[in-house]
Amino acid sequence: MFSNAIVRTPAKSLGQGLTEAGLGCPDMELTAAQHKSYIEYLQQAGISVTILPAVEAYPDSVFVEDTAVMIPHTDGTAAFLTCPGAESRRGEVNEIKSALVAQTGEIIRMEAGGLMEGGDVLLMGKTFYVGIDSRTNAKGCEQFARAAAGFGYKTVAVPFDNGMPHLKTELSALDEETLIMSARFAGREEFAGFKKLIVPEGEEYSANCLYLGEKLLAPQGFPKTAELLDKNGFKPDFIDMSEFRKMDGGLTCLSLRW
Repeated sequence: MFSNAIVRTPAKSLGQGLTEAGLGCPDMELTAAQHKSYIEYLQQAGISVTILPAVEAYPDSVFVEDTAVMIPHTDGTAAFLTCPGAESRRGEVNEIKSALVAQTGEIIRMEAGGLMEGGDVLLMGKTFYVGIDSRTNAKGCEQFARAAAGFGYKTVAVPFDNGMPHLKTELSALDEETLIMSARFAGREEFAGFKKLIVPEGEEYSANCLYLGEKLLAPQGFPKTAELLDKNGFKPDFIDMSEFRKMDGGLTCLSLRW
């Protein structure tokens, strides 16, 4: 499903980043170990991983997914560079641009007035679902939709009330036709055509899983969700994400994949 990924080494300043989790500051030694495990998992899945250096000026820069949205197409992959809704993160886009130019060669840049973070964008088949919230606005979604349409994709806006950073904070793919989500999204018409697994109350963090085609990665430490996945025929691998959870980060946040 993916053959390439970009990740960025966590900055030592990570604990100064944006978070509403209320779980304290990350242990940086454990953060580094968890990030290494994440990279190794991608590599074991056959993905070529580019590891970018830490950028201390941007505490949240380890969450590279927010800086761009990858648009696969018949001739390659285009990178749509975002403009994060969190003003403190906007410089991260310039930091990753050169790596994307080198690897994709096809760059589309968000124009003035548009805001978007990649954590709000879910691709299912030939449709992008884009959360409209405090980090991604309607103008950003409209600009992205025009760009994606040029490569044959449909875009569906998913407005939701604030209360979590991104759409994919509590919603992600388990396979090409199944979504895992919190109860917040269970009745949404935008996702009516998919099979759905609803995570138990209190385990909403576990709704951010990473589907890699042959492999599925889920956050460790959510036994009810693990049982739910098993009962529905899913056999994910589990990884400890405790330190990234403290900074509102999930499995999808840590890489750009195409």
